[in-house]
Amino acid sequence: MQFGEILGHREIICNLRSMVDSNRMPHALLFTEKHGYGALHIVLATISYMFCTDRSNGDSCGKCNQCSKTGKLVHPDLHFTFPINTSSIVGKDKRAEIEEFYPIWRGLVKENPWFSEQQLYKALGIENKFGNISVNEANGIIKKLSLSSYEGGIKVMLVMFPERMNQEAANKLLKSLEEPQPDTYYFMVSHNPSKIISTILSRCRIIDLHPIDQQILTEALNKNMNISEEDAAFWARCSGGSYGRAVELIMQDEEQSDNYHIFMKLLNLAVDKDLLGMFDIWNDIAGWGKEAQKSFCMESLEILRKIYIMGMGLEDISYVNKREQENLKRLSVRLKPDFYEKGYNFFNNAIDCIERNVNSKFIFCDLCNRIYYNA
Repeated sequence: MQFGEILGHREIICNLRSMVDSNRMPHALLFTEKHGYGALHIVLATISYMFCTDRSNGDSCGKCNQCSKTGKLVHPDLHFTFPINTSSIVGKDKRAEIEEFYPIWRGLVKENPWFSEQQLYKALGIENKFGNISVNEANGIIKKLSLSSYEGGIKVMLVMFPERMNQEAANKLLKSLEEPQPDTYYFMVSHNPSKIISTILSRCRIIDLHPIDQQILTEALNKNMNISEEDAAFWARCSGGSYGRAVELIMQDEEQSDNYHIFMKLLNLAVDKDLLGMFDIWNDIAGWGKEAQKSFCMESLEILRKIYIMGMGLEDISYVNKREQENLKRLSVRLKPDFYEKGYNFFNNAIDCIERNVNSKFIFCDLCNRIYYNA
């Protein structure tokens, strides 16, 4: 990965390049973003630049032995950790060591470096539960970084989704961040930094990524997804500046997602006051994995926003494709005007309960009851 391959974020790249060139790279960097902004791209390009032995024109060469190893994610002084759990693919009925997930991790990063947390779990075979970074993984991080550099240079640890560290693991890692070893660097990528303990945050240089410029995103989608410039511009607007989200939306366009159909059915049943029909839906959702439940709630919030905007007659800023417009507009007329704000609160509360491991049947029974009485 090289700086020249990154979409947008020129100022951040310039600052990172300058820090490496002047030997002022902080020992811990935390990149915060919404899914698909490109933080992992930037991190991997920065790491390649740090390891490269033949930098030129402000970028890694992409050809030397060091670049070859970092590009394949097999450099002996580049380490990774990310949330894991018992997996249907690795370890089966017991929690595997994180190294056993590395081949899957490398394949995912190379195929789709824009991945979301749920996409990571799906690849690892743990989509039915939340992953976490346990104290065992934290001990492994400290052990790896305490050893001498294999090739006599720097050592780097990439932590994906540090918000999934439990309290014990975070406290263990904190000691390493407080007393960093020479030529040892942490790179962290978070989609939810508010869940990282404050003592970890205070010891990191935080870099907040903003949405990718719409024109840059449009050009990339037009080229990479083989769609017209007009369609690329539409999906760039819909994605909110996220390349990863734009690709997902384009892939879903041919066939609307299951979450879309379930949510639309749920609202129509609520308006029709068919409580028994709603019972079947929430009972099914309660049996899903937690990440799938969370994804349903997040997508429902987005669809609810679209219905509200369509109801106001503001189609130009609704970012709704033509196939959805009629259904959403028809439903917007049937919903009570005060439902939208209440609905947002209902789904956000459900997400919070999922994160806190509340019983799924309680969560979705309550959610559907509230929708039934307020829609």
